[in-house]
Amino acid sequence: MKKLLFLILMSFCALGFAQQPERLQGHSSVNNEPFNPLTFGLREAKDGKERYEVLYACHKEAFDYHRPVSYAGIDTINLEIPDDAKSMPLTYNTDFAGVVINVRNDSEKDITLFVLGGDQPAKEIALDASLLDSGDFRSIPEFQSGNYLLIVNDKEPWTFREGYNYSSYRADLIYVRDGHSLNLPVTTYTNPVAKPKYSYVPVTTEPKTIQNVSIHRGRNEKHKTYCFNISNQNNVTIRNVHITTPKTKFNADGAISIGNSANCIIQDVTIDSTYSYPGGYGYAISMHNVWNTTFIRFKADAAWGVFGSNNVSKTTLRECDVNRFDIHCYGRDAYLVNCTFRNKQTQFSSMYGEVIFDSCYFIDCIPVRIRSSYNAYTPFDIKIRNCIFDITMRHHALVNVMLLSTEPNPRPELAPRCWPNVYVENLTVNLPFLTRKLEIIEPTGTLSECKKPVDYMQHIEINGLRVFRKGKPERCDLYFTKHRFKTKEPFRVNYKNVDLNGGRIINMINDR
Repeated sequence: MKKLLFLILMSFCALGFAQQPERLQGHSSVNNEPFNPLTFGLREAKDGKERYEVLYACHKEAFDYHRPVSYAGIDTINLEIPDDAKSMPLTYNTDFAGVVINVRNDSEKDITLFVLGGDQPAKEIALDASLLDSGDFRSIPEFQSGNYLLIVNDKEPWTFREGYNYSSYRADLIYVRDGHSLNLPVTTYTNPVAKPKYSYVPVTTEPKTIQNVSIHRGRNEKHKTYCFNISNQNNVTIRNVHITTPKTKFNADGAISIGNSANCIIQDVTIDSTYSYPGGYGYAISMHNVWNTTFIRFKADAAWGVFGSNNVSKTTLRECDVNRFDIHCYGRDAYLVNCTFRNKQTQFSSMYGEVIFDSCYFIDCIPVRIRSSYNAYTPFDIKIRNCIFDITMRHHALVNVMLLSTEPNPRPELAPRCWPNVYVENLTVNLPFLTRKLEIIEPTGTLSECKKPVDYMQHIEINGLRVFRKGKPERCDLYFTKHRFKTKEPFRVNYKNVDLNGGRIINMINDR
């Protein structure tokens, strides 16, 4: 009798195992076969709303079974967002295979078309802030083996943004592998004011890809359609994506949003316009709490700046063409190589580490502007190497330090008012008609603040500067600054190999 019961039990177990999803039965080749919307009835769908439901069903099943998705064999899809639509979940590999998606949103809500992440919420954990600085998490059982994203949120306001009536909070993302972190926070949490709260998500090193799609958003819609949202992820590549947006009444865009994620690559992505207009913000790329993000051949333009970022560490742009790169508040280390910046500025506040421009081209664009509204002037260095600067009457300074508040920031870390060191090597300046001046540091706004000694700044060094107009050498006056200021530390201005073609060097900081 016991033997019979044992055999029956084993039969049920075998049957149950056979009925499990394929992703639980090993790594057979069938697991790598992608799901395709055609097999879910895309051709039979009668209208845009039914097509949306077909796509959702395809992506949801692929997500549940951990299978890739391919749109092979599909040329164009016209979508209309249903009123009860849910965002489509992405799996580890989504190849849209060159499909063109025309989407219209006359539903009752804004929606994000595709999301990767969010299925696994972060778990809270108690830690000592000193571990963030040491990078050694071997004493924490949860982190001793495997890969994790440690999410740090400071519950004490970092700063108040004047003119916008809200407090800004800092956050950090720490990548922990087998008990050791691969990076450090932007700045320390080991002080009495900081109130860090911690949570974490396990991640894999498995590459995740989203590629080969054009998305055209509709005109005169009722609601907005965002395109991609990436959260709580590691090692994601978004490749060969084209997004277009017509002129619109909408603002507050985030066409592609990335949050609490590490090691993401955005490659060969073009975004033509956003939900934005002059005076109404909206971003092609919105980033919050990310580490080691790389943009390669990213091209975007819009009525507003195309980047909107907070709590960003180690960002690289290579061969990009954008109107603005921006870290609103709290960041460290940006590397911008062989990029073109047009018509606006790269803009920072509460920045640490280095901002390095190598072989970049600035067209009517301030290389660095330091925001005033956050009243957060932190220490960092600017390095400009082998760059070209097409100056204009409105944009003729390398660094614009905006000044607003006359009160020190109450947060101890932000009480000093630090201005950056500036290092320039081999800069070519092109002058327009009627403009013959270049400024290194241009304070603007509440200029009475220049009477207060500046922290951190000690070096302005230029080694190699040439000035041209229409390809021929031209006279130019070089102003260190038009508004004298004092520094707390001994200060040095060092110019070498500066050819102004008879122009003057004016208002050195040590002039009397």
